[in-house]
Amino acid sequence: MNKEKLKEILKKEKIPFLIFIVLIILLHIFIQKENDDLYFSTVCENVGLFDYLSQRYNTWTSRIIIEGILVTFCSFLPIEIWKIANIGMFILLIYSISKLFVTENKQKLNWIVIISIVSIPITILKEAGWIATMNNYLWVASTGLYAMIPIKKLLNNEKISVIQGITFVISIIYASNQEQMAGILFLVYTFFLIYIIKNRKQKPILFIMYAIIIISLIFILTCPGNANRKIQEEETWYPEYSETSLFIKLAEGLTTMMHYVIRNGRVLFYGFIALITYTMWKTSKDIKYRLLGMSPIFLVVIFDEVTRISGKANIIFTVCIYSLILISIGICLYNIFCKGKEKDMKNFTPLLIYITGILSRYVMAFSPTVYASGERTSFFWYISISILIILLFRDKIFKLKKGEKLWESLKR
Repeated sequence: MNKEKLKEILKKEKIPFLIFIVLIILLHIFIQKENDDLYFSTVCENVGLFDYLSQRYNTWTSRIIIEGILVTFCSFLPIEIWKIANIGMFILLIYSISKLFVTENKQKLNWIVIISIVSIPITILKEAGWIATMNNYLWVASTGLYAMIPIKKLLNNEKISVIQGITFVISIIYASNQEQMAGILFLVYTFFLIYIIKNRKQKPILFIMYAIIIISLIFILTCPGNANRKIQEEETWYPEYSETSLFIKLAEGLTTMMHYVIRNGRVLFYGFIALITYTMWKTSKDIKYRLLGMSPIFLVVIFDEVTRISGKANIIFTVCIYSLILISIGICLYNIFCKGKEKDMKNFTPLLIYITGILSRYVMAFSPTVYASGERTSFFWYISISILIILLFRDKIFKLKKGEKLWESLKR
């Protein structure tokens, strides 16, 4: 194969995906059952699957669909079958993100998709065991994002075939069985239903999907197992939880979320705020907007220095700094994506992604496992950051010509 032919192949928009798939296959060579995987491998030794799920519904969880599939893989099938299915879910994740947000500069943006996803620490997807964690978070994220594709199709006046409709319904049933994703889907579908109805583009499938989300939320909220689990987990992980003030609970939800990205030095988050600074600097000549763009990094540096000098930051100081970081990022995203385009609510999609990402993790403030559940509960928050990075490149950074500021290109 000559060099020109190789260069032509490497320019194909699917090449980033192929490289990602190779990396994921290599990862799965080393994956074995551990932690909760071993527990789920034995739960049906003396009881049938449906009896086990009935017991779990009454005593522990509303994730009956997720656990049914999880137990099937752990108890009845070789791990190799699960590995094949899990590789498929990784592919569905990047496919869904690309389908939803990659509309131009496809090869470059697909590289951004892969780099941003790879920047999410893979170790968080093994905290409760590879199979247990992946099925509850990766599979849920993949099917949840895939279940948002009908919105994109309707906005673009694209047809949805019967087969596609069936796959969308199956995906949303699985995804909305998980509490965090059910909330995300509810917010996203509510937002776009309002927009679509206003613009008279609604189709029956959208209402079917929305109805499934509502039914799932009712199922979650009325499940006796969820209430029982909260009592048991409080006794095990956080005996003082019921007596803890609302302020402390809210503070813990915020600090645990931000500790993971700042104290653990997550590349994804630092790359995200660096891109915001770069974009704000390039999109405006006004010094106050440029300084605003620098504020997230500036606040992170302040927090790091105070923590380094004092050894331990005061809770009030920590809450204030973390809140200011999130608020400043939100203001920057508004100025980058929404300012001057307020008449079309669709332009607020980046802010919607940002807010739902935060809420998906912040809801842990109301759980006694706010610490015990670990960083895996931030997975959807990390996915939202990945998507926002893609949008920054798609809508702003890739529109800059060499040696030209964006505000100059927009004047033409």
